Amino acid sequence: MKNANELFAALKSEIDWERMHRDLLAFNEWERYSGSDHGEAAARYMDARLRELGLEVETETYPLYRSLPISAKVTACGRELDSTPFVYSAPCSGFEAPLVFDEWSEKGSCSQKDLAERCKDFRGKVVLTFDESFNFGRAAAQAGAVGIVSIWKVDLLHHGTLGGVWGNPEPEELLTRYPMIPYTEIGRGDGEWLRDQVRAGDVTVRLDIEMDNRIVESTMPVALVRGQSEKYVLVSGHYDSWYEGITDNGVANIFMLELARLLKKHQNDLLRSVRLAWWSGHSDARYAGSAWYCDHHFEDLRKNCVAHVNMDICGCMGSDLVGFNTGMLEGRAVNDEVLKDYNDEPPMAPVPMARFADQTFWGADVPFTIMPKYTLKKPGVVPFFWWWHSKEDTIDKVDPAVAVRDGEIIARLTALFANAEHLPMAGVEYVSWMETVLRDLQGRLTKDFDLSPVFPKLEALKEHLAKLEREGAFKCDDTVKRVGGALTRAAFTSADRFGQDPAVDYGLFPGLNIARDQTPDNTTPEYYLALITRFTRQRTRLLALLEEAMA
Repeated sequence: MKNANELFAALKSEIDWERMHRDLLAFNEWERYSGSDHGEAAARYMDARLRELGLEVETETYPLYRSLPISAKVTACGRELDSTPFVYSAPCSGFEAPLVFDEWSEKGSCSQKDLAERCKDFRGKVVLTFDESFNFGRAAAQAGAVGIVSIWKVDLLHHGTLGGVWGNPEPEELLTRYPMIPYTEIGRGDGEWLRDQVRAGDVTVRLDIEMDNRIVESTMPVALVRGQSEKYVLVSGHYDSWYEGITDNGVANIFMLELARLLKKHQNDLLRSVRLAWWSGHSDARYAGSAWYCDHHFEDLRKNCVAHVNMDICGCMGSDLVGFNTGMLEGRAVNDEVLKDYNDEPPMAPVPMARFADQTFWGADVPFTIMPKYTLKKPGVVPFFWWWHSKEDTIDKVDPAVAVRDGEIIARLTALFANAEHLPMAGVEYVSWMETVLRDLQGRLTKDFDLSPVFPKLEALKEHLAKLEREGAFKCDDTVKRVGGALTRAAFTSADRFGQDPAVDYGLFPGLNIARDQTPDNTTPEYYLALITRFTRQRTRLLALLEEAMA
């Protein structure tokens, strides 16, 4: 049995870029929208390749509420502007209305009370804005806006989303988290020109938006490489794309095929098993594939999944810096050890995972979650990976050396969690990090939001975890899952363990963080009372989860 480092060395030495490139050329032929002919062709290709390797393959077919933008035109002041509709936009044809510019969107965020002032002139109008957030889109629709035209950061047609539901909706979400008004985006140059026209006088805008919003069937290949234990590492990446979507997420998809090949070859060296899953519904249905998988395999995930390693956006030309978006439980030492060979300067500190990229499994007590972040040491004026979600995400954006580097890091993480004698749980360090985050939050709260009952509990928990570590309790995967699962649910979720939080980034401790910087002066009395109610219940939930971690 190889240890984790020996397994990684074997995997690394046999990565075959030529083989990967042949797969990438196949992916280059498909626009892999969920449930589309091209999407299903890609799923069949991966399924066949996995079966050729002799792997156990479970092909999942499921329904999803998909939103596929088809086309959009924005016409104003005698000009027709190129445009791209957002996921979950409502369709319209020849729809005309006055245009108003959202001046607040050039100023930054606004308070809850200011939001009413911001939106007071929106009724019956199309809103031109730099704000692409779901929360603003919903507020504008509630204020009576009849459409939104957002302005992207650069001169490029880029796909975004208006939906706030993670996965397929529950009944209440179907009614409240899809604003379903016409929503489309234009490039920065056209947006600034149109803004200036509005400032100069009255402008009527015409919107023509074609959408394909419906329930479709989609297929997801899932492969298993059995190790000596039923416990497993989940390695995943979405295969649906915008257009060819080569760096988002074709490179990840073909490396996962390569990783499956290598793991099968070294199957007898695996301590824990490895499951590889190619999700659909990531972009065009807001993580519907991974959410469906969690719903239908929850008990297996809860009992056996020890880590989730996610691949999203890989192989990008120009990338010379690697860091980790992570659930933080593995600790800084693992971050620095894994990354030291891939950066020519001290590794970046790990970044706590935000609410994106199929991070679906915290409710199932999956304690470790990592997604590498590939970027630049010296960012330029134009955002790195500027071709994201656009027609420009083509095969010429791939650097083979970077693609192999990015794959190596995934292979190393997989080997670490699969073959570590003991899972790398840094429990005391994690609770200290929780305390730092919560003390920072307490400094941004009024007296009506009190976290003081939490801090003694955190101190007791640190003592308890230190004792467990001394006694060797964390040598048991089940203990790591039980304790680590409770801690990650505490820090990263607000929903119950069987549901999903909205597809909106509310920050760490989302049920508490909602009260950050909220005061009686910048909120309405009704909203402030609602915040107090939410905060109080979420504080009780946090205390219960800390108790659960000590049980």
